[in-house]
Amino acid sequence: MTSSKGMRKAIVAVVGSVALAIAGTMTAGAWTSGATTGIDIANHQHPGGAPINWGEVKSDGQSFAFVKATEGSDWTNPHFITDSNAAAASGLKVGAYHYARPASSATRQAAHFAAQLALVPNQTLPPVLDIEVDEGLSSAQLEQWIRDFTTELRTLTGRTPMIYTYKYFWMGQMGNTTEFSDMPLWLAAYQDEAPDPVGGWNKISFWQRSGSGRVNGITGPVDMNVFNGNEGQLDSFSNGNYLDIGGILEGLVLGDDAPDLSSNSAPLIGAILALAAGIIASPQLIDAAQQAGLDGNSASVFTDFVKQLTKNGSLPIEDLVGMASGDFTVGDLAILLDNAGHVATANGANPNQVEQAQDAVNQLAQ
Repeated sequence: MTSSKGMRKAIVAVVGSVALAIAGTMTAGAWTSGATTGIDIANHQHPGGAPINWGEVKSDGQSFAFVKATEGSDWTNPHFITDSNAAAASGLKVGAYHYARPASSATRQAAHFAAQLALVPNQTLPPVLDIEVDEGLSSAQLEQWIRDFTTELRTLTGRTPMIYTYKYFWMGQMGNTTEFSDMPLWLAAYQDEAPDPVGGWNKISFWQRSGSGRVNGITGPVDMNVFNGNEGQLDSFSNGNYLDIGGILEGLVLGDDAPDLSSNSAPLIGAILALAAGIIASPQLIDAAQQAGLDGNSASVFTDFVKQLTKNGSLPIEDLVGMASGDFTVGDLAILLDNAGHVATANGANPNQVEQAQDAVNQLAQ
């Protein structure tokens, strides 16, 4: 990525657009009747400083909310305390999450997160470690990083954390480790049918179904989630009983209006890498995106996003090759690319990006 602020803003804008383009939209009322649902939010749910009307969120059928508190070692969501307190006052169960940046100290990040948690004592849901990027660490190094973070967080807060991740990251980057299955699992999967657990977990506690839902009281899109239990089990879960859940997600197929992104990601990844390698042009990637389920406008936004990532050396080529070689979905691809855009830094373009893409295309063709 170039170092200009204008380019950074362009990337941020396109990231937001591509999240909508890939995931589509859904409304709170589209959920299957009886599901215990909630949202997770971050700073960008306040465009232009717009407030969230938490009373309307609650009235729209939501039972819980996770609020982003921190990222890395020093970033804090300026709306974290206000949103957490207001959500709790409106009758929602409230939790917080930390977006991990494994390139820097795990214990320092845990301390940063714990310091913010201490400012909001009405958190009833477990503190969440959001782990979606490796930043160059190996599976063994990532395991140690999570071990250090969760151990430090337990020491500082006295609470058992929950892990948020998605299938490709846990299986592809974490080696599908079973080490952390004593903690609750929150799994992202943008598909109609509830996903199977990864690693050593035997059940999912929360399922993030969509990255672009619509809920009354919030300006713009928001992440939508389902708890694996009824309201009574959510009360028990909030009191620390992480075992007495289940019976909701197992075999659940939602009848909502969000697109099902469970198709295999390999064809679309092949087109992405071919575009980056200069083998095909934009119209061919747009066509591939439409075949993967995106409408015409969304496919164009998606293609522009891929071109921006490639131009700035941020296209995760190795991950794309790994994903295309396994059983991963278009939804997994959406999350991967969204994270690539999120962590892109102003380090200048990677002059080897096109060559890397060409090598990747050749590798997939073998």
